[in-house]
Amino acid sequence: MSFEEMVVAIIALIGGIGFASFLFWGVYSLIKQWINRKGSGSNLDPQFFKALGEFKKNTERRITNLETIVAELEEENYRLSESREQKTMGEIEIEEEEVRSSSKNDDKNEGNLRNMLNE
Repeated sequence: MSFEEMVVAIIALIGGIGFASFLFWGVYSLIKQWINRKGSGSNLDPQFFKALGEFKKNTERRITNLETIVAELEEENYRLSESREQKTMGEIEIEEEEVRSSSKNDDKNEGNLRNMLNE
């Protein structure tokens, strides 16, 4: 390859890269303008931000109220379940010896269990 051919190849390479970058820059600027045109129609004014702040405060207040209500309901359910458990635990009855002696004659396996419970 001679010197003149090398110079022409280098110039062509630089020109091709420049032309390609020009095309990419043009496409990029068109896309950027299209996005800016779409976004410019919906300018956000300060009233929107003020309303958004009020909505956030109201929502947080409602959430805290709901959390307290749920906590109170859970506490009430827990107390009710504790009182029910205490009532059911107090209802265990022990049979008298006469009843046990009659049931021993019927089934000896149940008698063994009752003896274990009485001990």
